[in-house]
Amino acid sequence: MLDQKPTDSVEDTPQSERMKQIVLFGILTLLTITATAMLHVNQPEFILDRFVGITEVEYSLFDSVLYLSYFIFGLATGALSDRWSRRRDFVLVGTIGSIIFYWLMPTALSYPLLLLFRFLQGAFTVMTWQTLMTMVLDFSGTTNRGKNMGIFGAFLGLAMGLGPAVGGIIASYGVFVPYYTASMLNVVVFVIAFFTVKDSKVTKKKPTLKHSLSVVRRHPKLVVPGLFNFVDRLHIGFILTALPFVLSTVLGLSESLRGLTLAIFAMPFIVLQYPMGKLSDRIGRFKLLIIGSIGFGLVLISIGFIGFQGFSSLLVMLVILGFFAGMTSAPSMALVGDTTGPEDSAMAMGFFNFVGNLGITIGPITFGFLALVSDFVVAFIVAGLLELITLAIIIVLIKFVFKEDLA
Repeated sequence: MLDQKPTDSVEDTPQSERMKQIVLFGILTLLTITATAMLHVNQPEFILDRFVGITEVEYSLFDSVLYLSYFIFGLATGALSDRWSRRRDFVLVGTIGSIIFYWLMPTALSYPLLLLFRFLQGAFTVMTWQTLMTMVLDFSGTTNRGKNMGIFGAFLGLAMGLGPAVGGIIASYGVFVPYYTASMLNVVVFVIAFFTVKDSKVTKKKPTLKHSLSVVRRHPKLVVPGLFNFVDRLHIGFILTALPFVLSTVLGLSESLRGLTLAIFAMPFIVLQYPMGKLSDRIGRFKLLIIGSIGFGLVLISIGFIGFQGFSSLLVMLVILGFFAGMTSAPSMALVGDTTGPEDSAMAMGFFNFVGNLGITIGPITFGFLALVSDFVVAFIVAGLLELITLAIIIVLIKFVFKEDLA
């Protein structure tokens, strides 16, 4: 069964120690993602005021090259960390690289050089957070996987809300301050990880690189959580690029109000991670994934029609959008572990994030292109339709290709 609920596998590490490590991974992810999420709020000032004549499409490349690096290096990280079985080292190397390139971005004297620094920052950042996500699976059994991914997802969601809120405040002290702060946060991550992070015993197995890269052939049902992640991450990339740009250029909001707006969107997402993850352990993954996807698509379309008629109406719709987003994150991550064994967990999560990173790379470009050839209204409507179309494709795959029950 794709949406299986089997019994736990044997794990020598005591449950209390596993839970401490999962919470630790969540805290480190909170710091890592907060660092990168802080940068979205003042991107109009950081880019448009420094490099005159930047178009909407060129502006969107700042986020797209970040997610392109996630796309490329996320898969490599999964394969290599399975092969070398030393996840902790990937976390440490990732934080060192992030420290360097967050610090270098404000020094870039040309836009192409800035994009290069952004790409390299993303390569090291994805090495950190994707490895931490995989380590949650390493320390989880099948009967508590949804709950544990819910705990992890809560820290992830908190970072997505806290980052823009903090970024909006500190950006008022200087356009480069969020970048230097992001660098310092990664120093904290490195110190904590160096002294506290431990590898799970399941990572002592060392599959060959060829074995790791063939994970989808051995587990073809991984395409289902992969597609859910693709469209979810596409919309994250879309929203994180579109909202600050529209709030700045259309509604004329300050950095702090832009940060507050993104934080308000993230709040229901944060709150729902643990309960939805735990609920998916009990009732299965698909009920929540289908309801959340339908609701998210319809609300995103509605934002295109009425969301920008006023700031208050936009806030209400973003809260509803965050609610539906919160229904899908933890169940889709847990579904990865449902389809693979612990020896394939990093490569499976690597594939999951590879497809998701493809989506988040396309998201900003989708906004930039549609905003250039049409307007913001059409961009949001098309984004919502993509959610519904992808869900329909997934349902066809589950019912007619994998012949699974959606109940």
